[in-house]
Amino acid sequence: MRPSLDIWARTCTRYAPERAIRATTGIEGQADINDKRVPLPGWVPARRRAIGDRICAARTHRNLIQEGLAEVAGLDRKTVNRTEQGAHSLLLDHLLLIANALDVPLADLVRE
Repeated sequence: MRPSLDIWARTCTRYAPERAIRATTGIEGQADINDKRVPLPGWVPARRRAIGDRICAARTHRNLIQEGLAEVAGLDRKTVNRTEQGAHSLLLDHLLLIANALDVPLADLVRE
């Protein structure tokens, strides 16, 4: 028997709070009224998508598919996809691995 969504959210919060918030509210960056998190400003997801676009451009310039980049970087293909789509908060470690795999400076991926 699967645990209820509420139980899952409470047990996973310390490991992935953004996923737990999304699971309980359906909205990224927002939580229920008892939580002290505030919604992300609109420029944050926009910058995330811009970084993802630059990663995608560098990947296609190198004639790599997402699976190929993931293999070279040592990441999962879904992680590469979510990063390019700007679908979740980026980890610095993932950005470093991707920049190294694409042989581009990290600054080129995150510049404005």
